[in-house]
Order: sequence, then structure tokens, then C-alpha cells
Amino acid sequence: MKKLILYTILLCLFVPICFAQKRQTPISPAKPQPVQTPTATTISDTEWNILTATLQTENWEKSAFLASQYLQKIKIDNEKKQLAQLRYFYLYALAGKILTFSSAKKTIEENAAWRELDEAVGKFIGKEFVLPPRRLLNDCKEVLNYICAVTGNDRALRVTATNKMGTAIHSFDYVGFDEKILSGEFAERETFLGGKLKTVEFNQDMSKPWVMRLIFEKGFVSLAVKNDK
Repeated sequence: MKKLILYTILLCLFVPICFAQKRQTPISPAKPQPVQTPTATTISDTEWNILTATLQTENWEKSAFLASQYLQKIKIDNEKKQLAQLRYFYLYALAGKILTFSSAKKTIEENAAWRELDEAVGKFIGKEFVLPPRRLLNDCKEVLNYICAVTGNDRALRVTATNKMGTAIHSFDYVGFDEKILSGEFAERETFLGGKLKTVEFNQDMSKPWVMRLIFEKGFVSLAVKNDK
């Protein structure tokens, strides 16, 4: 694997009411209502920076744990698309755990990581994802972590997402679009790809260092700007 460039990591309350025969009953004093904790709508810059730092240093166990915790913290996405990004970070970090345990021959830990990944994927099918910002190349021979065209398909883009050294592939990402991609509009610029997770394929032969294929539909593109998260 050559030219590893641009590694970016970067209710409603329903109360049933029953009616019975009328009779006089003593009036009970009103019980205090429990105070409901407001649901968080964003991850702070400090928290986000800690997560991205653990991803960049390839601390897969900590980054998977943090991403999981943050996913539980916010339930509705915000204008920064943090929830959609966290879904990708979580799967990416779990893939890192699997690759690490596989190379170290830690079978029990690897199997546990596979189970966690399978459970996460089951919850994420049909959910929106935003991938880390990368650059699009017109010539993608022997490069990794770039956005590339899919041969014979002008409505799809792909990414081979690896570790920092390019020695193991976390995922092959394929993003399908409803219309033809005009890649000239964002070529050579850092770009966010996104879409809804359609299906996932797992590697059945870990002698080959890759974990999964992520296939997205309803794809979209957004140019990265300073301070995007």
C-alpha cells in the first residue's frame, strides 16, 4: 500500500385513566413530579477534541468507548452532524480493536469486539452517517484514504479507510448517490461524504487485514470548512 496521504480522523408521557363506580374518596395531596433531566443536544469542543485525539493516536479501545458514550449522550443530531459522525467513528474504532486483537492472536478479545461491532451495525442500518473529511482524487491508483470514483458507476464514490501506517483496512466505504456525481466541483478539496447505511459486509478471512465494507445510499457531499466537526 503506497502513498498514505491525508489520514484524517478528522416522549411523550402517557398516563392511563380508569373510571369506576362513583364514591366519595379522600383527596390525596399531590405528589411532587420528578424533575426530568434535559437531553443533551451537542458534544462539547473539549469532549470532541479528546475523541479525535484518541482516534489519531490509534487508541482504539478508548476511542470506541468514548464514541459509545457520546452516542448515548445525544439522541437527535445537531447542525454539526455530530451524531452522524460519531456513528462512523464508533465503527471505525471497533474495526481498529478487531485488527489489533487479531494481529496479537487475542481470540477472546477479538470475538468480543466482533460481537460489539455486529450489535452496533444492527442499530445503525438506515441511519445517517458522515465520514471524516478527505480529498477527492481523479487518479486513485495505489492510494488510500482518498475519495475515489467507482469504475463504471458515475453515481458512486468510494474510500479505502486504513490505519495510519496503511497496513490494515478498517473499511471499504461505498457511497451511492441518486444522481450523477459532478466530481469536478469539489476535486482536490477536503470533502465530507455522507449517506444512510444500507448494508454492511464483514471479512470472513482475517488472514487478509480488513474488517468490513460499509455501503451507503442517499449520498451527499459537503465541503469542509474551518472548524467543522
